Amino acid sequence: MAAHTQSNTIDVSPELRESLDRLALASRILEMEGHGNFTLGHLAMRDPEGRGIWIKRWGLTLGEVQDWNDHQLLDFDGNLLYGDGNKRHSEWPIHMGIYKARPDINASAHTHPRYGTVFSCTSEPLRALSNAGSYFAAPPPRYTRTSELIRDMGVGDDMADILGDHYAVFLRNHGVVFCGESIEKMTIVGVNLEVACQQQLEIAASGLAYDWPDDDELARKAKTMGEGRNLGLFFDYFSNKLAAAQEIGDPNLPKERRAAN
Repeated sequence: MAAHTQSNTIDVSPELRESLDRLALASRILEMEGHGNFTLGHLAMRDPEGRGIWIKRWGLTLGEVQDWNDHQLLDFDGNLLYGDGNKRHSEWPIHMGIYKARPDINASAHTHPRYGTVFSCTSEPLRALSNAGSYFAAPPPRYTRTSELIRDMGVGDDMADILGDHYAVFLRNHGVVFCGESIEKMTIVGVNLEVACQQQLEIAASGLAYDWPDDDELARKAKTMGEGRNLGLFFDYFSNKLAAAQEIGDPNLPKERRAAN
């Protein structure tokens, strides 16, 4: 297991702090949209200077991530280089595997949302029943080797290989992983992944016959839904929704930071 040594002498530039603040905002949005599960689950981003990854610090819920201070920098071996706390999320290999395999990806998440986790227990492909499913040009694959925590870099690499060029992968009987070229895309992909899973579970339970777009139509829809202007617009929508939720006092979205454990 990688050591937990750390050094807080690393300079965190204003630009990097701004990106990490946005990653914190994405964590709170995903909590609001059903991805929270106690203190489990984590968002990460590629370090712009190539030192490794920044990941939510251990011991916080997604809704408790306030700003850049609530993240840790891990090197490529999982060693804690910077950040509060003496522990880090043990499933960091999920993110490292993705960044090693996908140079286009800069933000990633692993969560246990209600519908996505239930859907991970099935063998059915996720269909684009509505616009929510249209963010996926093809059904997200499933990682079936194990349902246990992904704590080993070899397993993380295997999972990334199954992910391939997709933006999401189901972890069998465990949860979901999703990613994007930007924090905004990763967030919107995650929100819509949960909606798409809920819709398919509901319509399947109804017993009604249902249909979905063919491959050509879906490819066109996926391109449209993934446009940068849409991603930014939708991210801002969820940011405003989050601010309103915090204003009325949602207990899952506290305004103050919880001390590191």
